[in-house]
Amino acid sequence: MAEACSVLIIDDNMDDRDFYRRMLGRIAGTTYTLAEAETGDQGLAMISRKRPNCILLDYSLPGRNGLGVLAQILELDASANVVMLTGQGNEAVAVEVMKSGARDYLTKDALSPEGLHRCIQNAIMHGALETKLEQKRQSLEIFTRAMAHDLKEPLRTIKSFTKILHGSPSLLPEDRELFDYVLSAADHMEDLIVKVSGFTKLEASGELELKPVSLAAVLDQVEDNLHRQIESRQAVISRADLPEVMGDATLLIQLLQNLVSNSIRYCENRTPQIGIAATVDSGVCRLSVSDNGPGIDPAHRELVFQPFKRLVGRGIEGTGLGLAICRRIAQLHGGAIWCEERDGGAVFVVEIPLAQAAAAAPAAMPAAQSVRHGEQVTEGAGRLAEVLLVEDSPADIQLLKLKLMRREKVSFNLHVANNGREAMLLLEQRAAIADQPPMDLMLLDINMPLMDGFEVLRALAADGRLSGIPVCILSTSSDEGDMQRAKELGALAYMVKPPTLQQLEEALEEVDTLELQPRGDSFVLCVEQSRQSFTALA
Repeated sequence: MAEACSVLIIDDNMDDRDFYRRMLGRIAGTTYTLAEAETGDQGLAMISRKRPNCILLDYSLPGRNGLGVLAQILELDASANVVMLTGQGNEAVAVEVMKSGARDYLTKDALSPEGLHRCIQNAIMHGALETKLEQKRQSLEIFTRAMAHDLKEPLRTIKSFTKILHGSPSLLPEDRELFDYVLSAADHMEDLIVKVSGFTKLEASGELELKPVSLAAVLDQVEDNLHRQIESRQAVISRADLPEVMGDATLLIQLLQNLVSNSIRYCENRTPQIGIAATVDSGVCRLSVSDNGPGIDPAHRELVFQPFKRLVGRGIEGTGLGLAICRRIAQLHGGAIWCEERDGGAVFVVEIPLAQAAAAAPAAMPAAQSVRHGEQVTEGAGRLAEVLLVEDSPADIQLLKLKLMRREKVSFNLHVANNGREAMLLLEQRAAIADQPPMDLMLLDINMPLMDGFEVLRALAADGRLSGIPVCILSTSSDEGDMQRAKELGALAYMVKPPTLQQLEEALEEVDTLELQPRGDSFVLCVEQSRQSFTALA
């Protein structure tokens, strides 16, 4: 059955309308349902009654400019798919039409059935993508409101009762330590709720409230957050005088922390030497972070800022998102970040606006919030496993990190996706990189927004590139029906939250590509050496 597509033609010329009708009637595989209007007012009235898939709008209408009609159409329906048509081609007109909101611009004397059909379908596809993005944005706003309000109340209850139990004089020392973990996780989750809520609002509005921030205080906080990594590598951080800038303290800490952590991480065979300095020029601060690591090839200095692009093998931890996040933070501050040439290392330069001379005191630094994900590479035959956790609950994400990775000391590279669609996008991006496995293991929640766990299992089975990823369900549900359905859809194991070492061991019995290797009092989840068939730069 041919696909139906409704098109409204707004053109005062009967011959032109008949011309479009005949051309679209020649298209095989698509049935076009056409409606016609001689004037802009007639077209607007028809659009108000029923929205067409696409609108063919003449640029020159009697008594008015087609751009005026276009503006009214978009006021009536902001997502309308309008293709502007004109008798003569004009580059200036084309630019004006596209800036005004049309999906495309065509000249009548150059039309062909295939070209008109392709233009209409591209306009419709463009509109569909914009609609999906808007729906995703609205879902994100709902999720943000839930975090900012609905999730805070039960969290306060958890913290209040835990503090009461923690203060009991009859509590054993080992039990008090357990409650310390609970309170620490609750504090972290509360901070996470606030930060994620604020950041999603920031992304939606595109605006950032800039305040005077001391870069020296930012670096102090970064060194505190990274003190374990700094001590373990005996890294030396030297700093020059650092000015105040206009910015967001939390985001600047994240930016500088990513740069410093990368400098330490990628300096493998020597003691890391990191220099942080700043120059001031015309109201702009240029903050530089230099190191004595292997450096970055000039051909790759732009590539490193793209999401999921890494220039090293999997032996070094990381997700390939750190520098992409740095660039986004710099952009939100109205600045930029780039990599420059340096003998014996790399130097990253960040441009941020200087603080105003009469600005208030620097904003207080937020509490340390660094979390070790257990992704350190240890000696052994296998490569450290890449594990994707698909989970929409910040509390459950933190619980896995706290209980399984920190408390039970299981190390692996953790990646987190907040819903099924985000997980599929991440996997598709990784699969597009040559010689890089999409993921070694997926821990998949069932109940999630946008795309639940069962839908993810079906999508994985349908994609030949991703069908081989071992999937373990990680859910609060112990329902036999859910377990059976997950098994039928291809899940290798079913774990009930919270995850434990025992559950992981049992699940891995079904995964012949992974092994859990003991390392003293800890464990490392590794890909068996015989399974390692790639040495890609990720």
